[in-house]
Amino acid sequence: MDDDTIATFLAVAGIDDEDTAKQFLELTNGDLEYAVTLYMESRQHGSAGSAPAASNDHSNDEELAQRLQNEAYSSNMEDNVRAADANVHRHETLVDSFGPSFGFHPSMHQPTSRPGDIFGRGNVGPFNQRFDRAENEFYLNRFEEIEDGDDDDDEDEDDDIMELDEHGDVIPSRPAGRRRRLRSEREEELSSTQRRLANLFRPPFDLMSMVNLDEAKKKGKVENKWILINIQQTSEFKSHMLNRDFWSNSQVKAAVKENFIFLQYQSDSPNGVSYLNFYSSDDFPHIAILDPLTGERVYKWKDGEVPKVDEWLREVDEFLHTFSLLPNSDNPVVQHEVKFDPDALTEEQQIEFALKQSILENNGKSASDAIAIDDSDDENLPEIEDEEEEAPAPTEPTDPFESIAAISHEEPTSSNSTRIQVRFPNGKRLVHKFNLDDKVVTIFSWLKFILAESAQEYGLSADDRFGLSNSSQKSFKFIESLDTTIEEANLKNASILLEKE
Repeated sequence: MDDDTIATFLAVAGIDDEDTAKQFLELTNGDLEYAVTLYMESRQHGSAGSAPAASNDHSNDEELAQRLQNEAYSSNMEDNVRAADANVHRHETLVDSFGPSFGFHPSMHQPTSRPGDIFGRGNVGPFNQRFDRAENEFYLNRFEEIEDGDDDDDEDEDDDIMELDEHGDVIPSRPAGRRRRLRSEREEELSSTQRRLANLFRPPFDLMSMVNLDEAKKKGKVENKWILINIQQTSEFKSHMLNRDFWSNSQVKAAVKENFIFLQYQSDSPNGVSYLNFYSSDDFPHIAILDPLTGERVYKWKDGEVPKVDEWLREVDEFLHTFSLLPNSDNPVVQHEVKFDPDALTEEQQIEFALKQSILENNGKSASDAIAIDDSDDENLPEIEDEEEEAPAPTEPTDPFESIAAISHEEPTSSNSTRIQVRFPNGKRLVHKFNLDDKVVTIFSWLKFILAESAQEYGLSADDRFGLSNSSQKSFKFIESLDTTIEEANLKNASILLEKE
């Protein structure tokens, strides 16, 4: 919406809150006149002092509409509650609730196509679309006979009603059922705001086939059309956006009417629950295409999103060119996503699955490389091996002695030094000065250099391994303390014994 529209709204409404203007314009899809009308009428209902929080997200749109509806009904709620009539006869009828699988003839338990089976027990949406006068003409014409003919509670109320004109003459009238009277009363309760909202967000009754799924399959076979099904949830505002922005599009309407039997069920309605028991849905709204011959779900749009009109029409066109309902047509095989449910496994399989998950976490492999649940409980766990073995990295020598190089050492002249005496296996002794901050590895390097130069003089060869020990500190391990300084090792004026290993 442009700034001029917002400025015009603020000027007409007499306010300076741009967020409120944006919200009402968003609610009415940019219709300035309608947005101003909604705002003015909301002020009449006392809502101007408590404007909704400034936000353009869809949740606030739904809260606004729900609040308007509550305000419209709250004033009439107490007045319209009628006390129970004790004089009305009550009839109790035993009704079979076990369904066709309990041994009765199928024709006695055919699924119904009553409005409640499609819309559920609640309203179609927070805007009370079911009782909108604009759609009631279609709605009542389709279900009038079913509701009145199958309502046991109306037996005592469907007597002939005598109406008199101004001269006292009887005006012939047809019986009126309790449900129809309640609908009429509710229509009178709706404010003009509620009626406009109901019309704006109403379901696509001009597209919907008011039948259950089984009847839709039969109809699809006769008319050679695919079944397009939409499952809605009233708590999801995207479901209402789908009605307002998507199904109302003229191009979408034309494509649906030409190629599909269109069904729209609420998720909590009997027909909706029956569908969800056979076909999974991650979120709402849910839109899919079913094969009327096999009942297979051959195409599904991403759940929880309102499709873009252009993309949806292109995808439908591609689908119709790929799939066909003509006899002997070769349709492609649809790959269905199979969800892995650990709860459906046996106890042994769950243990096996847990072990494999533990292996995956330790080795960093993906589930697709290792998880393969076998029906056999006696089969051992498969070993998980890397497909590409990396070349082992070069490792450092594990023996610290081998890593010490033979290096000559010059005696220091500073005062910060000490003399160390080394006694060799043949009894010879050698004294050498070291700095106190020289490390133990320096002693090893110097001794290796001495033995490399004249090993026979000291009773060893240049290739012989040797170890060092201090008689005054027998617990001190020279080879394990190569990085320790002479001062830290307490080797001042020490006498060290060199032994061949």
